[in-house]
Amino acid sequence: MSSTMSKKTKDFLITPFGLVLLLSAISIFAAIIFGEDQSETVTDSILINLSNWQQGFFGLLEFTLQMMIILVLGYSMAIYKPIFDGLKKLASYPKTQLQAVLLTALITMLSGLINWGFGLIVGAVLARFMTMAQQEKNKITNPALLASAGYLGMAIWHGGLSASAPLKVAEKGHFLDLKIGVIPVSETIFSSFNIFITTGLIFLFLGTLWILSKNEKNQTVQIHTKPIKPISNANSFGLASLVGLFMLVVGIFVLFKNDAGIGALNLNTINFLLFGISLFAYKNLSRFTEAVTEGIKSSADIFIQFPFYAGILGVLQASGLIEKISLYFLNNSTEAFVPLITFFSAAFVNLLIPSGGGQWAIQGPILVEVGKSFNLPIGKLILVFAYGDQISNLLQPFWALPLLAITGVPAKQLLKYCFWLFLVGFTFLALAIFFFF
Repeated sequence: MSSTMSKKTKDFLITPFGLVLLLSAISIFAAIIFGEDQSETVTDSILINLSNWQQGFFGLLEFTLQMMIILVLGYSMAIYKPIFDGLKKLASYPKTQLQAVLLTALITMLSGLINWGFGLIVGAVLARFMTMAQQEKNKITNPALLASAGYLGMAIWHGGLSASAPLKVAEKGHFLDLKIGVIPVSETIFSSFNIFITTGLIFLFLGTLWILSKNEKNQTVQIHTKPIKPISNANSFGLASLVGLFMLVVGIFVLFKNDAGIGALNLNTINFLLFGISLFAYKNLSRFTEAVTEGIKSSADIFIQFPFYAGILGVLQASGLIEKISLYFLNNSTEAFVPLITFFSAAFVNLLIPSGGGQWAIQGPILVEVGKSFNLPIGKLILVFAYGDQISNLLQPFWALPLLAITGVPAKQLLKYCFWLFLVGFTFLALAIFFFF
């Protein structure tokens, strides 16, 4: 009986929702013990911190909706029939497993740089099609290796156009605006620092997959795939397409009318343009609604978990723990090692908080305080945080769930290859940050 209860407890805690509940409990407990308000009784302290948690619970509603929209629209474009059919045709070209793996990885990473939700589904669908195409040709195939290649968009996305932290701080009135102001994407996503590191990471992943592919043979892996239905556009242009075109014209006009040009990109701008593209592509509102409905299913975890992240942030801020943690960093760090500590901490925390947006909401205030105290370039420090967040996605099963369902590959088989990709990518990023920050 006790062993059964222990297994149930373990199974609960290793779920993403179980982890965020555990983190919430730890945050509240820490605030009670180490918070600023030590004059109150234990009962009063508990009530105060529970109140802070409740008041912060919906403190990131705008951010939550932004993240849901970017995943939903990315998903809807991945199942758009012309794109879906294009991926299927693309899968028929590679003649060997090596070619299939490298092409899957390259398309996935480029898609992930455009939009992380789009890249996640494109990578999963393409990996599945590649496996089917190679099997039909009686070629050596490794579904798990192909699936790991199809997951690489999540290991590179935070340096791309849907990067949560860089886009968030590029908005006027973001939750750290009073401390750091608005940081344009020219200092983050489009900086030479990010372009150099992201490009290097792409080539490094391709090289690692080449080595893994050369040393792996045909794998007997039992896969159970989940069918994914493409959605075609309407036969003729309807009101939705006109509205979409209007949104694209307005979005592009406003973007380039801004003195900062493309540097004025932020989450709202990206979502606005993606909304317009999706409406224009599907032409008909009913088809667009059908695609969005499918995408909404994939965003349920964001809807459920982000308020808990906001509650954690409310507790940490109100209790003064953020300032205490910042002081600890200040007293135990040197300017040379702050970027590396930021990178390591972001990679670790991502294993507990599988969301770049939710993680930034919690770690952002701490990193900003530390960065300002050492007079470090905040834009670069945000990128370092982004690299840590994205690379440990390779060990985090949360975002791999759609890919596992579509490819049918067991998680254990996927992680076997993702571990090597993580190790190589983590080492490269740590060295690049240390020598070039």
